[in-house]
Amino acid sequence: MLTFLVLWAVVLVSKSYGDLQCVENPVDLVFIIDSSSSIFPNEYVRQLEFLETIAGALDVGHLQNQSRVGVISFSDEPRLEFTLNQYTERSELIAAIRRINYLSGGTNTAAAIQLALETMFNEESGAREEAKDIIIVITDGESFSESATKASAQKARELGIFVLAIGVGVNVNVRELNLITGNPEHVYQVLKFEDLRDITETLINKTCTETFITTSLPAVQKDLPHNESSTFESCDEKPADVLFLLDSSSSIHRNDFKKQLNFVKTIVSAFDIGPEKTTVGVSTFSDDFRLVFNLNDFTTKEDILGAVDNVPYLRGGTDTGFALKNIREYGFRLARSNVAHILIVVTDGLSRDPSDTLLQASLLKEIGINIFAIGVGPFIDKKELISMASSPTEDLNFVFDVSTYDALKSVENLLAKRTCQIAAKQMDSYALCIMEKPVDILFVFDSAAIGYQDTKLILNIIKSFQKLRFENAADIHVGVVSYSCTSNGDFPFQPPNDNLLISFDKFASLLKRAKTFKNSARSNAVRVMVLLIDRNLTNEDELEILEIKTVVDRLYMIYLGENHTKENTLTISSLNAQSVFVKSMNETEDLSNYLQNELCFDID
Repeated sequence: MLTFLVLWAVVLVSKSYGDLQCVENPVDLVFIIDSSSSIFPNEYVRQLEFLETIAGALDVGHLQNQSRVGVISFSDEPRLEFTLNQYTERSELIAAIRRINYLSGGTNTAAAIQLALETMFNEESGAREEAKDIIIVITDGESFSESATKASAQKARELGIFVLAIGVGVNVNVRELNLITGNPEHVYQVLKFEDLRDITETLINKTCTETFITTSLPAVQKDLPHNESSTFESCDEKPADVLFLLDSSSSIHRNDFKKQLNFVKTIVSAFDIGPEKTTVGVSTFSDDFRLVFNLNDFTTKEDILGAVDNVPYLRGGTDTGFALKNIREYGFRLARSNVAHILIVVTDGLSRDPSDTLLQASLLKEIGINIFAIGVGPFIDKKELISMASSPTEDLNFVFDVSTYDALKSVENLLAKRTCQIAAKQMDSYALCIMEKPVDILFVFDSAAIGYQDTKLILNIIKSFQKLRFENAADIHVGVVSYSCTSNGDFPFQPPNDNLLISFDKFASLLKRAKTFKNSARSNAVRVMVLLIDRNLTNEDELEILEIKTVVDRLYMIYLGENHTKENTLTISSLNAQSVFVKSMNETEDLSNYLQNELCFDID
């Protein structure tokens, strides 16, 4: 006990609940918290801190329009910690939560729910007809009896009590959590007790603002208790880029692989397919990775369904991390910028390198990819699934766990619905660079001729390189030369910032100065020059550019305006430079994405 008290002294600090305030709707909220031996004392403290934060966001009080909180803890047997009307001052309630002792023992979830029904939701304990009745069950394991737990929870729902369940760690029984709530949308999973803080705001919003439907749901399906096939048909033209990553390792029989493909076809059938609607790609993995067809390869539903039928079976190991790395580098390179970006991973086993899988999934999520993870069979690693998937939100969970490939049918409609709920978001497709070498890039343009407003747009392109993050030790340094009066000294190659301009009096002078690029660039860096050209080049200009090509590793010729064509730039194109034609400065975002794509993925 002394150790436990010391942990409290270390962990408990004054809390500010900030914007997490719930004052609109009164609730009668009962926490049922796991206090079994599988939970270490420091983890138990994290659980109590989570309760404290939720309670601190409620408008707790004795008035009829205020909220009330009760707590039951459980191990082998449940224990009533305090009823709804025992602490009606927020400070007293939080102090009472902090005093809850750790029990140790087994996991008798059914008895805890039954105790809540018997002791909490009555007038004597402070329950009110006008308040919403809510139970939040938190557990890290499997209960003594799934059937008894199901029966107690179903009775609670039949009485009009809304039930949420939170599973912590890799040993939770997801099926049982679904049985407790009667709806997988009301189940939350986190890897560790300290991760409870990641869903705090979601739970507060759910508790405060949700219009709860507490009628009992239909009988439980094979792997999920609520199959929504009767309520969901299509995405109503909501655009998305959806990529499937299918396990094709040797642990999957050919017939089961075919069931994966049928699963994909059912999901695709719910989408509105088209270039301006939803696009679909499919990839497979084992030891190897194969991008079977890309997001823009097929533009009709019929063509996609036909292509899915022809996806080849690979065989081999389960290198999920390698597959996710390839998805990041190649899978979404043709994605649109302002739609939902979704990756659906189906796997039946532990990956070859779990740490790499976690890293690659994190990098995908960083650039705006929403990841659904579907585990099939008894050999999946739940921890890996939760780590791979996107974090749950108020309305969405991203992890599915089914017992067989036949059971994929039980989640088809729910998954299709969830993909349609993903909000459109700007995807920073090239936010993560995978260069093997550092890059020094010099931008050269005549700001006087281009004008103030367009110069600002160009500088914004250059400064956009600030958002780049690097997988390796490589990085990008940027320099700029532009028009005005002569400046001496080396180019100030540096990470992108607001003070980049060095100025010269005419374009040829800019080019002459640019030839000294190699003297200022880092010795180990790839030297890249970007010339932004707004005029017809003179013979002198072309001669300077010919010499520039000898001192750089890569040259980009960006022609600005409508007067440039491939025909009148033949001389320069013979340099083997990359030529890009930008008709309007309104296309600067496309130019920025093009350059970042080139620099982040194609530098060697």
